[in-house]
Amino acid sequence: MSKRDFFVESHISSKELNNQSVSLVIPRLTRDKIHNVLYYKVNLTSTSLRGNTMLQLSKIIIRDLGQLKDSNSLKNYLVGGVEFKCLLMKLIEIRPTFDQITMLLEKKKSPDDTFENKYIVALILTYLRIQYYYLKLHDASHLINLFREYINDYRKLKGIDMDMDCWSMSQQLKVEIIHIDELVDRLATNNNIWGIPLGKCQWSNIFELDDESDSGSDSSSGDSDSD
Repeated sequence: MSKRDFFVESHISSKELNNQSVSLVIPRLTRDKIHNVLYYKVNLTSTSLRGNTMLQLSKIIIRDLGQLKDSNSLKNYLVGGVEFKCLLMKLIEIRPTFDQITMLLEKKKSPDDTFENKYIVALILTYLRIQYYYLKLHDASHLINLFREYINDYRKLKGIDMDMDCWSMSQQLKVEIIHIDELVDRLATNNNIWGIPLGKCQWSNIFELDDESDSGSDSSSGDSDSD
């Protein structure tokens, strides 16, 4: 690298969690790629949103992920795809409250069948796992309950193979059907998804937590019987 070459860090959110900028849960190279994507520049900058709050962002999320009945739209908005990662990055930068997240999840299928929340659910679950990996078990009951709820959701999504990065130059991207319960399983038990690292986490593996709970119940039952 010549003396004139240098790297300029991409936008870092001023909001913090776990004593660091919320942006840092996404690797720098991925952040740089996201901030240079036309979709991000046109839809997700503070200027294009006319603000930088969850109120403005939720309109884009509902518009682009909540109304995917048209098969042509599905070609662009794949879970794990470029636009999905842009929305994920913006969620991370804004750091919405859990109440705001819950409001998005509670928006259900519309009577005219033009809106469905399954792609929004996928975005939110991925966001929560990436952003709040550091929470201790006793602080994450609301997240654990969400994972337990959606492990029983078998709706189909169209997305990138969860082992692949949409920007990978060494792999031919594989688009496949992913069920929401499969996404939860991946977030619960793996250390990466779509090329994004998932931090070491106490609360995400709901299967181990359920096993421990069952063991505790069996032990208590045995003690009662012996009495």
